[in-house]
Amino acid sequence: ISRCLDKSTKILLVKQLIISRIDYCNSLYAGLPKKQLNCLQKVLNSCVRFVYGLHGHQEDYKKFFRESHILPIEQRIEFKVCLVAYKIVHNLAPDYLAEQVPLDNGSGVIRCTRGNSQPDSFKLKYAKLSSINANSKLRKRRPSIVLPEMWNKLPLELRALDSIDSFKARLKTRLYVEAFGEGNHPEWLCV
Repeated sequence: ISRCLDKSTKILLVKQLIISRIDYCNSLYAGLPKKQLNCLQKVLNSCVRFVYGLHGHQEDYKKFFRESHILPIEQRIEFKVCLVAYKIVHNLAPDYLAEQVPLDNGSGVIRCTRGNSQPDSFKLKYAKLSSINANSKLRKRRPSIVLPEMWNKLPLELRALDSIDSFKARLKTRLYVEAFGEGNHPEWLCV
């Protein structure tokens, strides 16, 4: 079947049939051990091999991911986690999530270099550490830990965007540059 399809059709099939399944609830993959994330990355690598007709295993698939506009698994997970956090901060998430990961109203102020200060009302509150299971591997994967950790490290300009579409486009651009390097992002990401 691969020989009968052009590259753009293969990319469409891969994104609709395989990557959409990987992306479904992929925020739950946050904090998984590298070994398990590598298994998911291998699925994405197989997709790229199918699209480009590659045989055997390549050392580096980056140029193929970049060309087909597919983010690696770690960036896909970070994208979904930050999107859920955006929805919590902007009151677009279900109540049960907002209760689990509340806004940090007492986060104070960000200091600028010239002495000006800007309030940061877009931070999420970190969960309080309990002495029981404080270093547990599972505890580090809880949404109340993962969401604030990834969200709060984003720049304020990104967290403060009003439009969810603008947020998604800029976050994807940021993750694309993180994965593939400066200056290699396609025009469609720069919305």
